[in-house]
Amino acid sequence: MAADDLSTLLDLLVKYAYDYKKGGFKLAGGQSSDEYIDCKMALSQPGALLPLGNVFLSHLNPRVNAVGGLTLGADPIAHATCISADMAHRPLRWFTVRKIAKEHGHKKMVEGAVAAGDLVAVVDDVVTRGGSTIDAIEKCRALELNVAQALVLVDREEDGGLQKIKDVAGPDVEVVALFTKSMIHTAWLRHRQTLRATA
Repeated sequence: MAADDLSTLLDLLVKYAYDYKKGGFKLAGGQSSDEYIDCKMALSQPGALLPLGNVFLSHLNPRVNAVGGLTLGADPIAHATCISADMAHRPLRWFTVRKIAKEHGHKKMVEGAVAAGDLVAVVDDVVTRGGSTIDAIEKCRALELNVAQALVLVDREEDGGLQKIKDVAGPDVEVVALFTKSMIHTAWLRHRQTLRATA
């Protein structure tokens, strides 16, 4: 993994995903926070997907043959990782986990080229309480997919989310956050100071 890929991702998260407002934002779980991280705003920027895929691929267990997670947060990560894998000539498939099963066709909960026995990595963009990642892990296991890893882009470091994922995943599943909210906040402060110095 090139250091500049990590640096590019951090820069995108600082400029487009991170927001600070005294008095707070209401989060998906109902709690309030002075800080908000909207990874989709960063990952939808030009130049985001290639470093995203490279960074996640560099952390991927070499035996994993499919990557995915709960839609919508996991989707760009899974797609980008597969594109990077294609460029590295590594066979890798993506999948997406639905929040609710389809009511027609095969009524699938997990979409994509995966089958019972596959070794998979579950990915997510942001972890607060860990609910969406845990949901994805449980739905993958219900399909008899073998979850080897849970890789998340940002750990908000609130409500013990990452530890909750570890508890559900079990000791044999690697659980990793590539960035923490503290790292992004520190980089955001530096970015603000630079802007003020050049204003």
